[in-house]
Amino acid sequence: MFLLEQLGRQHAIRPFDLRDRGLLLADGVFDTSLIVCGTMVLRSAHVNRLVRDATALEINIDQQRINDLLDNNLTEDQNGVLRITVTSGPAERWSLNTQMIPPTVLLSLSPLNRSDQFKPISLQTSLIRRNHTSLTSRHKTLAYTDNLAALRAARTEGYDDALFLNTRGNVCCVTTGNLFLKIGNTWMTPPVSDGILPGIMRQWVMKTAPHIGLGIIEQTITEDELRFVEAAFMTNSGRLAVPISKMDGRELRPQLPDGLEDTAMELVRTSSEH
Repeated sequence: MFLLEQLGRQHAIRPFDLRDRGLLLADGVFDTSLIVCGTMVLRSAHVNRLVRDATALEINIDQQRINDLLDNNLTEDQNGVLRITVTSGPAERWSLNTQMIPPTVLLSLSPLNRSDQFKPISLQTSLIRRNHTSLTSRHKTLAYTDNLAALRAARTEGYDDALFLNTRGNVCCVTTGNLFLKIGNTWMTPPVSDGILPGIMRQWVMKTAPHIGLGIIEQTITEDELRFVEAAFMTNSGRLAVPISKMDGRELRPQLPDGLEDTAMELVRTSSEH
């Protein structure tokens, strides 16, 4: 599925206005979510964050418009990963007065390889540092150059993904999701203030953890503390929760906390029944 809504009109295929600020300036945001039998898993959280991120960039869009697009275009036979892209629309390149311009909205549904869910991955610490003071670290914007460059570098060295530190040398995330680390007997995840995106699955794990006997704290984690990590996992909306098998050449036990995989699968199952 591919849908472009631009200037208030919907067409499966139509000319794209080449003045669009998302194309020229990466002035936009996006969201990726898991679609099961036409239902978006954790839909309210995804829509709310997308609108919140757009608002941070002064892009005028509301929940109702996004929900209408989803209701009108998702069908029961659709499964995969849905990307919703919202840009500030076509305007003069450096114009800051975009509030009256209807944003461009694109929906695209891609197939999901279910075998990638819960499949262990390896991480290499990136030389690129994440700017914890930037809007792009806390909001899911179109500016993904650092993520792509770090991912390419990690893949070249035989790793699956890259681990980001911020400019202070504290642990942030991986290029494709949030990070949870076990040091000693404590599971922890970096706070948003250290330059991480508040992921939807991160939020779900934090909320679900007490119900499966899992204690997680938000805490700044330094680069030096990485050598004490005994286990780790990554979360994102497509792959759910993925154990880390290796970090910078050091082998880890690639196992999720007890109950997490079953609870995540139950989330997907109950979503598909709605």
